[in-house]
Amino acid sequence: MESDQVTVLFTENTDTVNAYVYGPLTPRSGADDMSWRYPHIIGPLEHRGLQCVVDFGLSDYIVHVLLPDGSHLTISPPQETGNADGSIPGFPDSWMVTRDHPDSPDLFEVVYDSEPGGPHERNKGSAPAMLAAVYARLEQLGVPGRERLLAAQARAEAVLREAGFVALPSDRDIPFRLPAGKTGLAERSAAVTRAVHYLKAEGFGCACPADLLDSVAQAAPPAVPARTRGAAARATSPTVPLTGGQPAPVPDPMTMASLGPANQRRLSARTAGS
Repeated sequence: MESDQVTVLFTENTDTVNAYVYGPLTPRSGADDMSWRYPHIIGPLEHRGLQCVVDFGLSDYIVHVLLPDGSHLTISPPQETGNADGSIPGFPDSWMVTRDHPDSPDLFEVVYDSEPGGPHERNKGSAPAMLAAVYARLEQLGVPGRERLLAAQARAEAVLREAGFVALPSDRDIPFRLPAGKTGLAERSAAVTRAVHYLKAEGFGCACPADLLDSVAQAAPPAVPARTRGAAARATSPTVPLTGGQPAPVPDPMTMASLGPANQRRLSARTAGS
């Protein structure tokens, strides 16, 4: 389910509430200093929404590709021999691609091997042939492609609009914000709680300062549009009080690294001060 890879972060300032949609396709704030070594490898994979990390192996740079299930691919040129064959850096004579999981030592597989004697030896250092094998394995693993991820992020943005948030011009750092007329604490809390309720009902992650949800306990949340959410989801939402006198539980902690350090610090400081 692609919605579980998208998270909406809510932040509060003196006069309004902002909302940021984060997912695998959200542009990174800064590129890895070593990513320039394999642009022809990293580019296609990041275009698909996968996070790539360049590290140094035994004798040459390797690429770790993080997958949604917690496992990762390691794309590596020949190690131990270094650049003895005189190949251009980033364009070796062969590739090795493996998959493993840090919490499952028994999981290890060779996805691609074009080294001498390997099953794909005939392809040698062809990057397109290696990427084709990687893409084929990603499809087998059910890793969503770019179109499905874009659709999930677009749906999260549509849910924010349904909840009363408005989109700001694309050149702004803040993509969504409550309208200027909703300045009262009760109005803001009702709108945020409604948005969190809608998002959770469709499987999206949410990170929100607790005090934006607490004050709404004085009023029941608005009804959820039946077009997109069923009664079962409405009845079981973990973030909306079921009766007027019940406090709203604190939302689940944000664990997605894609939020970035600045937003993580802002959220932690805002929650600590509630």
